[in-house]
Amino acid sequence: MAAAMTMGAMLVLVSQASGVMAAAPTFGTPVRLPTWKSCGGYEPGIAIDKYGNIFVTAHKQNHCLAVANDPGAPLGVRSQSWLWTSKNGVNWKNPPGLKNLFASPDELDFGDEGDIALDDANHPHLYYVDTKVVDNSLTRWTISGPGNEDMVQDMHSPVIPTAEEVDDRPWVIAHGSSTVMYAGNQGDKDTYNAGDTANGCTGTAVTPPAPGAKQSPQGGRYTVFMSHDGGATFDHVGCTLPDSGWCRPGADHQPGSKYLYMFCTNDAGADDEVNNPGDPGFTVGTLFMYVSADDGTSWKRYKVDNYNADLDSGSNTSGDITWSQTVVAPDGSIYALFNNPITGKDTSGNRIKVGEHLYLYHSTNHGRTWTRQDVTPGNPGLIRYTWVAVSKTGKIGVGYESHPNLNGKWHVYAGIANGFGSPVKYSLVDPYEVAPKGDFLFGDFFEVAFDNQGRLDVVYTRCVDLVTGDDTTDCLNSDVYFARSQ
Repeated sequence: MAAAMTMGAMLVLVSQASGVMAAAPTFGTPVRLPTWKSCGGYEPGIAIDKYGNIFVTAHKQNHCLAVANDPGAPLGVRSQSWLWTSKNGVNWKNPPGLKNLFASPDELDFGDEGDIALDDANHPHLYYVDTKVVDNSLTRWTISGPGNEDMVQDMHSPVIPTAEEVDDRPWVIAHGSSTVMYAGNQGDKDTYNAGDTANGCTGTAVTPPAPGAKQSPQGGRYTVFMSHDGGATFDHVGCTLPDSGWCRPGADHQPGSKYLYMFCTNDAGADDEVNNPGDPGFTVGTLFMYVSADDGTSWKRYKVDNYNADLDSGSNTSGDITWSQTVVAPDGSIYALFNNPITGKDTSGNRIKVGEHLYLYHSTNHGRTWTRQDVTPGNPGLIRYTWVAVSKTGKIGVGYESHPNLNGKWHVYAGIANGFGSPVKYSLVDPYEVAPKGDFLFGDFFEVAFDNQGRLDVVYTRCVDLVTGDDTTDCLNSDVYFARSQ
């Protein structure tokens, strides 16, 4: 482990100014996804299959979390998180439910926040996990062509199940014809730890540290659970990744590949129960790439870089140090993106974020060593959320949301580079604000993805009035939008 971490610390730096600049993308008119007018969503995720079907999921708004009016559901109501599909980016529907049933049981199964992934089967499967906090549901479709008529829901499991006590913000990734990895977030590094230490897991001998002290042995926030039969069954104990904080999975889709990845912060070494990021002694974080070369049986950890966590402990830190993101390119190389905050102090001496460096990382040797490119946009303002994608031809897409300062409105931007080392040329995705002035922005992330024609698709959240026309209710509701480069 120590040798792997040392090797992974080697970074080569690439300038944003080098390379050939791609043209800045031009985005078409944003399309609002169909939710009931008084119940929108946030934290949207996107996946696109080989037929061009687009899938989007989103967290329902909090005031209608238990049940929401759903214009696309057979009974007109939905308890699960939002899930839509479209073959043109304009007309959106719910994916089909189980055949011969008037009310789809998956849509009536409560869910808090979901994630979607596609595998590489000849007729690919769409996997959808949705958290119930205590456990998660899993739904699977088989897709044989473009449109709902070529989709069949063939499984819905109300629980996965896992032995983990809390499953918050679930992630799912898949490759091959039947390998599925589900990643669950316990919320701290003390409460649940599992797996064989010989396989790179934490083991179970973890105790909370004393205030201000490092945890020994190391626990982890995220645990991965494997299925090798298309999600029908899972290892219910899993492997907890040592010192993992906020993470995002990736899968290598090359034929026959068994490589799976988790790109993680380490919460600056804090255990998230006794000590928190931003506390004294927990202000410098580490970015780790966890690598499995055997479909999740064993894991190795490599250091990618350090990051600044010198922000006030609690919600400000978790809001400004957001998800690490990773994606595996068609050639098997790995890309990762992280927004590293630059901090200072206000006139009262409080630690505040004053800017950031948006860093793109690339590895061609399965995460052992990395090259870093600064892709920070010019005049970025204060960036909160970011996402990365790679096209079939190797183009790189980067999205971010920012505002000039606390008195500026929020907007969403996205850009494209011809390849790693080439500058990313950014454009405004939506001329309308996604949130008004202030430091509030819905959710923890939004996502970007390339479609089969190389267009960059963006799904994001826009604040709206809960009561139409009453600006005092702005941001008490939100809508999910889709935009595509032309």
